[in-house]
This record gives sequence, structure tokens and C-alpha cells, in this order.
Amino acid sequence: MTATDPPGATAIPTAAPDADSPSAGGVGLPVPTTPAPDTAPDNPPPAASGWGWSRGYGRRGSALRQKLAAHLAARRRKRRAWARDIARIVLVVSIMALCALAVEIGRKAVVVLNRADLGAVHLFGERG
Repeated sequence: MTATDPPGATAIPTAAPDADSPSAGGVGLPVPTTPAPDTAPDNPPPAASGWGWSRGYGRRGSALRQKLAAHLAARRRKRRAWARDIARIVLVVSIMALCALAVEIGRKAVVVLNRADLGAVHLFGERG
């Protein structure tokens, strides 16, 4: 049976073709009842060295992969430490900037309140 056979078709083994029957383009040829033996050898080929799916890729892993994983983990830890240090520095600088702004706003408020206590004299001077 193939995908192009009409629905309801069956593969029935036929008898050996008669010598006097005409050949009709493959119609009436015998159908083997047992599958062909595998042509693959009994022994698989030796595993290739290096990266890839050989040597149980994804199981325990080789020493080289474990060493690489440890190296990458160490690099990630270092980068996270740097990122934390930079975040701390940015936080300290931003707090210092906010404190400086608060001091300047306070100084300006003191100046405005002192001038308000003087009244309009400081603007126009004494009339006289």
C-alpha cells in the first residue's frame, strides 16, 4: 500500500506470474510477505570525539562541559556582583543629589521668608 493507492485497495501476495500471461506494467507482480532484513551492521560505528550528540549528550555530561558550565557560572556571579556594585553607587549618588537639592530649596525658602518679613521696603526703599 502506498499513499497514492485508491481507498479500499489491499496488498495481497499473488502467485508467481505465468509465463504465458502478458506483462502489464507491474500489475500482478508478487508482493513480498516478509520485510527485507535491515542492512545496518550489528555493531554501531564508534562514537566521534568532540561536541555533539555522541557520548550521551544531555545526560551527565563530560568533564569539559562541566568545566565550561562552572566557568560560565563564575562569570555570571562576577557580572551580578558588578551590577550590584554599580546599582549601589548610583543609589548613593542619587541620594546625595536629592540631599543637595533639599538644602538648596531650604536656603531659598529662608531667603524668601526673610524678605517677606521685611515687607515692601526691600523692594522700593524708604519713602521720604
